[in-house]
Amino acid sequence: MTKPLEDRFARHVEKERLFADAKALVVAHSGGSDSTALLLLAAAWASLRGVAVISAHVAHGLRGEAGDEDARFCARLAATLSVPFTLSSVDVPSGRRKGESPEAAARRLRYAALLALSSSLGGAPVLTGHTRDDQAETVLLHLERRLGRARGGIRPRRGDGVVRPLLPFSRAELRKFLAEKGVSYREDETNENEGFARNRIRRSVLPEMERRDPGRTERLARAGTTWGERLDALDRRLDRALTEEKISSKGIWPRSLFARLSPEEAGRLLVRAAGTGGHVPGKAQVKKVLSRLARGDRTFGEEFAGGRIEADPRKVRLVPAKAAGRRDTKG
Repeated sequence: MTKPLEDRFARHVEKERLFADAKALVVAHSGGSDSTALLLLAAAWASLRGVAVISAHVAHGLRGEAGDEDARFCARLAATLSVPFTLSSVDVPSGRRKGESPEAAARRLRYAALLALSSSLGGAPVLTGHTRDDQAETVLLHLERRLGRARGGIRPRRGDGVVRPLLPFSRAELRKFLAEKGVSYREDETNENEGFARNRIRRSVLPEMERRDPGRTERLARAGTTWGERLDALDRRLDRALTEEKISSKGIWPRSLFARLSPEEAGRLLVRAAGTGGHVPGKAQVKKVLSRLARGDRTFGEEFAGGRIEADPRKVRLVPAKAAGRRDTKG
């Protein structure tokens, strides 16, 4: 017999030590089914352990009255559960960076607001409602964009304190849990717009794959978890090597470093450095740079993740996109 979702949630959290030593939890609550279920599960877990829970809603101001009702719904549910509620507002149009989509800007500003709240509470974990379905969607999205294993899947934890305790659970079982509890949730009408790649994957691609091959969603989610674990292990090895050599992962690298690293570690170093600027290089770009280094090309420049990799006999550097546009280094 399947155990209640509350029991499985608690067992998962404690096995993985997701909230180890936390005195408070910040639950990011949008009003949707996933984050609503997360708030209920976190509140139930915390009430038995003397841990405080704060329901945190971030208003983006992009959906008019519907967005205002989301905030009111979240506030009402928090009151029903007797947990504190915080409302933060972000200005997406004015905070949007050049070339950044409104969705990406909203996500970045939302996390900044949640992490600011976390900091004010002494570094309380920020819980988000990413599910097994989100993991599978992310894998497909990365494959579609030819990022594949270079990005991995959604991590259970981020280095900044964001935690995703719902990754083992499906959206369907969370909605069943809410129905059993008699708790409603809000639907975001923008999720129906299949002009966005993730919505198309969620609404059309993944359901069709599941219909043709039952269990595909779970297998994709497992693949995302495995990819993420593999990259995390690779990052640990790379960080140890950089620490031993007293070399920054972001700065100009001595060319000799690439001779000491494995091809996988060297490629990961380049990918990570490019990723700090919001870009991810393609596999072919990474392979081309590493090939030129391996065969000993003394001086060269290659396009890389919107910028350039430039090498001379002693050093290798990543020139970001903006700076690369002002240079004319020939390969």
